Amino acid sequence: QGSVVTGDGSHHTISHIGNAQISMGRSSIPLKNVLVVPSVKKNIISVSKLIDDIHSFVEFTPSSVYVKDARTKKTFAEGTRKGDMYVLEEAPMMSKPHPS
Repeated sequence: QGSVVTGDGSHHTISHIGNAQISMGRSSIPLKNVLVVPSVKKNIISVSKLIDDIHSFVEFTPSSVYVKDARTKKTFAEGTRKGDMYVLEEAPMMSKPHPS
């Protein structure tokens, strides 16, 4: 299945690839081909996956991040910067990734 390399240069084994849904406020977002890496304890979302899978765009400021619908330009998820990471608010995993 391969591995994922994190910012500190360490390699983490991918156990499987599946589909998942995450909750963002009042809506849920389906993500396809999610890489499941049990040794990474936080859910990390690829910006390119958000753009490709749900037809959105992501706007970054020095302190915030906004995920917007590409068609309506409305914000449907937002977050704040914490150190070197942007953390989306109210984004718990709704369903654990299952093999596709």
